[in-house]
Amino acid sequence: MTTNSRKFLAVSDDTEECLTAMTFAAMRARAVGAGLALLRCARTPGPAGWIGLDRAMTQDAVDSARIKLNQHAQEIEARTGVSAELIVSPEEPLDAIRQLVEGDAAIKTLVLAAGASRWGPGPLVSRLARGRALADRPLAVTVIPGRLSDAQLAEMGGLPG
Repeated sequence: MTTNSRKFLAVSDDTEECLTAMTFAAMRARAVGAGLALLRCARTPGPAGWIGLDRAMTQDAVDSARIKLNQHAQEIEARTGVSAELIVSPEEPLDAIRQLVEGDAAIKTLVLAAGASRWGPGPLVSRLARGRALADRPLAVTVIPGRLSDAQLAEMGGLPG
């Protein structure tokens, strides 16, 4: 846990735009002296019917999520100089975000990047656009374009180009 009184939260997933969101969140955190939290949800398969096998499959999903999150965090730190608090959750993304926001008052801003594919802006942005509140307290949600050049990202993130 960081001791910052303000944190940006971004989600590590398998979308192309997640690196843009995480980089932007790190840039903003650096620009304003805030912390950065990165969340990765472990996609656990449904029950296999055997307790031991279920545990092994769940542990494999958590381990895979932790590995990918560490890779993303290392890339973000190399690009921005910002180290992040890493969180792996077995929950679905919206539930995990909600739990984090409710449990950590320092999280003030959720950063997402909209996908630019023909399938729309992405599941998290689409669900949030429907007006479903994430928490019982105010939370800023920043949605940035998913496809930005490094120069555009630095300019929007508030870092000197």
